[in-house]
Amino acid sequence: MQLPELKIKNFSSRFPVIQAGMGVRVGTGKLAGTVINEGGMGVIASVGLGDIFKSLGKGYEEESNRQLIEEIREAREISGGKGPLGVNVMVALTNYESLVRTAVKEGVEFIISGAGIPRNLPAFVNEDTAVIPVLSSRRGVELIMKTWKKRFNRRPDAIILEGPLCGGHLGFTYEQINNPESCSTDMILKETQEVLGDENKDIPLIAAECVNTREDIERFIKMGFAGVQVGTRFICVEESGMEHSGQEMYLKAKSDDVVVIQSPVGLPVRVLRSPLVERILSGKREPFHCPYKCLITCDKEKVPFCIAQVLLAARAGDQEHGLFMTGCNVEPIKNIISVKEFFDTLK
Repeated sequence: MQLPELKIKNFSSRFPVIQAGMGVRVGTGKLAGTVINEGGMGVIASVGLGDIFKSLGKGYEEESNRQLIEEIREAREISGGKGPLGVNVMVALTNYESLVRTAVKEGVEFIISGAGIPRNLPAFVNEDTAVIPVLSSRRGVELIMKTWKKRFNRRPDAIILEGPLCGGHLGFTYEQINNPESCSTDMILKETQEVLGDENKDIPLIAAECVNTREDIERFIKMGFAGVQVGTRFICVEESGMEHSGQEMYLKAKSDDVVVIQSPVGLPVRVLRSPLVERILSGKREPFHCPYKCLITCDKEKVPFCIAQVLLAARAGDQEHGLFMTGCNVEPIKNIISVKEFFDTLK
C-alpha cells in the first residue's frame, strides 16, 4: 500500500511516522533533525538535558532550558529550518511548565505530553503550537476532551494512543499488562473513536506499540490510525544519542529479556533485563545521590534507584548500571541502521 502523509494542525510529514521522545539524551536534536529530513516528524526528549553539576540546586531549571534550546536549534540547523519539530515533555517533571514554555518560545510545531494526564498543557502554549497528549484509556481521553474544552476551549490536535505492549512508561495496571488482550490497541482505538464521536472524528490518532517495520505501520494504518510513533527502532540507529555498547543490549535481546518494573515516576516501565534490573527485581536498592528533584512523584528516600542516573548510564552504554527502556517487539532489531535506511523502506 502507499503510505499516507500525516497531517496535524497546519503541518504535515511525508510519512505517517512520529519519532518517540526517548529521554535521557537519546532523542536529541541530531536524531530529530535527521528524521525530519527523511520525511517524518522529529521529537526532542526534554528530560535529563544539561550538565548535572550546572544543574545543582536552583540551577536545574535554567540549565535544562538552556540545553533544550540548544537541541531545538541543532535540529533546525540539521533540517535546514524545516519542521515538523516537536518536544516531548513528561507531566511528572518538576519543571514541566518551564520546559513547555521554552519549547513554545523557540517555535516548535508541537508538544507531546504523557507520563501523566496533561490537564494544564493548553495553558502554557499559544494557538500556533499543536498539543498532543499521550493516553491509553477511554477515561484518559474523556478527561482530556472535557477538561480542555471547559477550561481552554481547545481540543487535542492529535492523540497518541499507547497500547499495553508499548515501551517505556505504561499507563496500565500490572493486571492489564499481564493480560494485554483485555486492553488491546484496537480496543483502545474503538473506545477513543466512540468518545470523540462525529464532532471530533477528524482528530488524528497515532498508534504507539511495537512499530519497527513498514509492515507494522501498514497494519495500524489499516486498523484506522492516521500514523504511528516509533521508539525502540530509533534507539538503534546511527543518529541516536545512545552509545553503541548500549545499543548492543537491544541487538542481542530476546523476547524473554523484556520485563516490567516499577519506576520512580510512579508508573510501570518496560525495560530490558540487565544486571541493574536483576538487582532491582531481587529487592536491592541502587545507591545514589540526588543532585536535583526532577520528578514530582519521586521520594528519594524510598525509591530503589534514581531514574536519571540509570538512564544516563544507559545512554553512555553502561550495561552494568544502565536501564534500557524497550517495547515488546525487540527481536526483529538485529542491526544498527541509519535513519535514511529506515525511511527508504517506506518509499
